[in-house]
Amino acid sequence: MKRITQKFLGLSLRQRLIISAIICVLLPSFITFFVSNYLTEEELEKRAVNQSENTLRLLDLRVSKYFDDILYVSNYLQYNNEINKILMESQNKNNSTSEQRAIQHIKISRHLENITNLLPPFYITILMENGFYYTNYPTYEYNPKNFYDSRWINKVSDLNFYETYWVGTHSTYIKFQKDKQPYLITIARNLKITEDANAYTILSINEKEISNMFREFTSNHKQKLMLIDANGTILSSQNEKKIKEKFDFQRQIDNNQLNYSVVNYKNKDYLLVSRPMSYAGWNLVSLVPYKQTVGNINTIARTTLLLQFFFFAIFLIILIYLVRKFTKPIIKLSRVTKEVENGNLQVRSGIKGKGDIAVLSYSFDQMLDKIEDMINQIKVEERGKRRAELEMLQAQINPHFLFNTLNSLRLKIMLNGDKENAKLIQSLSSLLRMTINRNNEFIYLYEEIEVVDHYVTLMNFRRKDFVELIIDLDSDASMEEVPRFFLQPIIENAIIHGFDQKGGTINVSAWIEKDLLNISLKDSGKGMDNEELHRLKEQFITGEYHPTGNKVSFTGIGVNNVYQRLLMIYGEKFRMEIDSQLFEGTEFVFYIPRK
Repeated sequence: MKRITQKFLGLSLRQRLIISAIICVLLPSFITFFVSNYLTEEELEKRAVNQSENTLRLLDLRVSKYFDDILYVSNYLQYNNEINKILMESQNKNNSTSEQRAIQHIKISRHLENITNLLPPFYITILMENGFYYTNYPTYEYNPKNFYDSRWINKVSDLNFYETYWVGTHSTYIKFQKDKQPYLITIARNLKITEDANAYTILSINEKEISNMFREFTSNHKQKLMLIDANGTILSSQNEKKIKEKFDFQRQIDNNQLNYSVVNYKNKDYLLVSRPMSYAGWNLVSLVPYKQTVGNINTIARTTLLLQFFFFAIFLIILIYLVRKFTKPIIKLSRVTKEVENGNLQVRSGIKGKGDIAVLSYSFDQMLDKIEDMINQIKVEERGKRRAELEMLQAQINPHFLFNTLNSLRLKIMLNGDKENAKLIQSLSSLLRMTINRNNEFIYLYEEIEVVDHYVTLMNFRRKDFVELIIDLDSDASMEEVPRFFLQPIIENAIIHGFDQKGGTINVSAWIEKDLLNISLKDSGKGMDNEELHRLKEQFITGEYHPTGNKVSFTGIGVNNVYQRLLMIYGEKFRMEIDSQLFEGTEFVFYIPRK
């Protein structure tokens, strides 16, 4: 989080404004969208559950009425005295003739016919233990004695007379109905004829009667209604292929306190709603596609989201335009401040207006004008100061030096009338001419080298041992401009302090490297130890270094004055390095900016 905050703060003001605006608009929009979508979906889900529960409630009334009719017939057969009397007479095969049995069959058939005329069609079987039976369907379609082979017939015989065994759904035993009505739903009861004799009443209805009710109550063709027994076996459904199969979500029905849940059926989510019936632990179940349950909420949500993105894109374009418009002066002012930071004091923002940024920019421009005026004033003052200093230095030719030199020349001329003296006089005159000319503060490097050469020539005239000056200048370096008389004090310092009245060589080389003019002055004098070199490096920059020895010099300028002067002219880009080894000599290297 801290890293993200740092990256955010590192962005420009314009970018931060745009990102902040986007977050402030998008975040509430998305939160509102998802919350409203969730609440809407939840409300639609509740409505769908209520609708399914109402459907199952009405369906329960219809199906229960159907089963109530079956139970009514069962009870009628159970408690009808005339039927029971006939069944008791039929129980004794020996005491009844064929005529009597025919009359008994006709009587019971009339009772059964009277019942079935008033109720939906179903099949009735009264099966006696002695092999007699009575039906309301042709026995050539099905032999009722086959019921003795059923797995459930023994369970019925163990029931009390008031209990009912719900057999459930099975394949039809009526041959001519197998194509149209392949399944029957059957119940059975134990009919006590005497204490030792039992009979069974078996009543069956067509499963189609129930599934047709499902089709009537189905709100759409994708809704699935089912009748399921306590073991999870499907007893009735619109899809006949599912009958007698196991229902996959019986556990949800058993454990669900709310009577509904969302289940995945054939890779689709369905809203499962169940309603228990009052018979045998059976349940009515409704499966409605969840996507359809909540209506077109997802489509509406996507459409809403697309519309939001569309209007957000328009808003974003307008926002970016306005932010760029409003922050343009700030960006321009920021660029100006960077230019100023890089040293360009001539740049100005030029922003006009009455806003806060315009007032700030105007004040900033005014400040730059004042700073530039102050710098120009300082430059003029420094230039005048350097010129005055140069004039002062140039005027500081030591009279004692000039007197001794002229005396030497006079004696030399008196003793020898050769060309060497003429050369000495020429060197002195050239040197004096350079000091007298004060028009230019800067001269070419080769001219500065000529001054040094004349100075060494004059110094060799005064000394017993000669100092050899070796010049090595690159052609392009010799045409670079340098301050007047900045090499002479270094040469003078080498001759007086380095050689200590002895001879030696001074190598002067110059070359250009990138934007620097590099000048090296290396003598073969006595050099310095590390302690003295360290003290020199620390003190000559402050101007406090004053080496002991002969104070008689041509200009009276020391090494520290040379460094201070060059530093004042070129600033921090100028460098001067000193390296010295005891008894091996000293080297000065100047790194002078070309611009």
